[in-house]
Amino acid sequence: MVKVSVIVPVYNPGRNINDCIRSLLGQSLPPEEYEVIFVDDGSTDETPARLDELAAQHRHVRVEHIPNSGWPGRPRNVGLELARGEYVYFVDNDDWLGRRALERLHTAALRNESDVVIGKVVGHGKTVPVTLFRRNRREVKLDWPPLLRLLTPHKLFRKALLDEHGIRFPEGRRRLEDHVFVVHAYFHAARISVIADYPCYYWMLRDASASWRPFDPGGYFENVREVLDIVERHTEPGPLRDQMYAHWYRSKMLSRVGGGPFVRREPEYRRELYEEIRRLALERYGPDVETFLPFNLRVRSRLLREGDYESLGVLASFENELAGDVTVREMSWTDHTLSLELQATFAGDYTPDFLLRGPRWLWQAPEQLAERLSDDDLDATKELTKGRVELLLHSPADQAQFAIQADTELVMLPANGTGGAKRPALIAQVEVDPHKAAAGARIREGDWEVRAVVDVAGFTATTVVMNPGREGRFPLRPLPRRQGGPLTLTAMRDGQLRTRRPFVKRYLARRLPKLARLLRRAREGAGATAPV
Repeated sequence: MVKVSVIVPVYNPGRNINDCIRSLLGQSLPPEEYEVIFVDDGSTDETPARLDELAAQHRHVRVEHIPNSGWPGRPRNVGLELARGEYVYFVDNDDWLGRRALERLHTAALRNESDVVIGKVVGHGKTVPVTLFRRNRREVKLDWPPLLRLLTPHKLFRKALLDEHGIRFPEGRRRLEDHVFVVHAYFHAARISVIADYPCYYWMLRDASASWRPFDPGGYFENVREVLDIVERHTEPGPLRDQMYAHWYRSKMLSRVGGGPFVRREPEYRRELYEEIRRLALERYGPDVETFLPFNLRVRSRLLREGDYESLGVLASFENELAGDVTVREMSWTDHTLSLELQATFAGDYTPDFLLRGPRWLWQAPEQLAERLSDDDLDATKELTKGRVELLLHSPADQAQFAIQADTELVMLPANGTGGAKRPALIAQVEVDPHKAAAGARIREGDWEVRAVVDVAGFTATTVVMNPGREGRFPLRPLPRRQGGPLTLTAMRDGQLRTRRPFVKRYLARRLPKLARLLRRAREGAGATAPV
């Protein structure tokens, strides 16, 4: 019996398909329990012949050749019609899977009686929301905000669900065909589950310039309207529809008129994008959408709705320069668990500082921007109390990343300059247990770089966590400490966790083994027992 049909649209991948093929043939699920359907979308390279040869060698591999359609919707739909599995899983031809991906996905689907299973995605040059994969989840609902933050089709779907409701990809050259398909499936799914503790899908960016290639703004935002239409057809007016609408407002509209994307676009194209985004904002969104936005995006939204293009540019330049500063204040061990106390803030010339005026904390916006905003616009009092720090364990080996939430306390420190402004700092307490650090599971053996996300009033920055390089507890500080180096942890084969040795110790151990042994014996004679 075929349990899972893997559908792979293929077009001129060249050698980029090697990892995909290797991972699909090497799955832990027995070959008789899954099939791989390559749908060749009119490739003109050597790929068609290679796929035919592959199918001749492996009984669970099938190939279908179709005339070039120019977009993945058509080959995915062809694969769906050919699929014999109870479940289908979509893979792009330059991505690859973890060895146990299909087994884990299918097991979760049966255990949870799921119509859709979202397996952990690892981004290589791609942004993956950490909030979606904090822990395994048996069931999530449409009102769970992280659910909409990754609408790629790289998920396991019950085929009967797709057939019963006629859920297929839009065909032809168009954008957001993934959103149309996935959102439609979500509305009809009885249960949606999440696997967070095992990297199932490795999502590759082969051409780093692709994300900056211009697209037709008019056509793109017509496609956004089509996705909003699906939401409208399946919901009643009210909080759920508003919350879901807000996702595309944030991710596809406001994201393009702020920060790096806005700053780096060519001026003429940036203006064209802005005009289309504002047109859609005024057409489909009212001021109430700001209920679902953090402080910084509320400011951005108001400037957009008011048509203040120049001020949007000032805000975007400010946000583009934000940099985080996270340093260890204290480190201790209990058995195999590492306890960290961190100080997290922003560093550099661009920092979100705040001034206390009466009972309200007002953001000290750049001068050009402050002139256009009222005190109500600048009031970030509620958001300041919701600041957060999230620790990220990042594997240099395969880019896998696991998030660990921290308990945080807000402290207002003196800001640079005069006027009594304060800079928010977050004091974060976090425990790293190697037996639970991978979304509740034991973390894989090897090195893990320690990074952190700092979020204050919606202003965010991701940075490495710095280790001062010496023991002790450090006082709060208004400015970055430039001592020490990045904190890296090593998960050992025996399940223990260690901080990776500094460069000098590694150098001595490698180049001067005799001297290193003498130093180690001297340290042991002095009674030092702390992990290194």
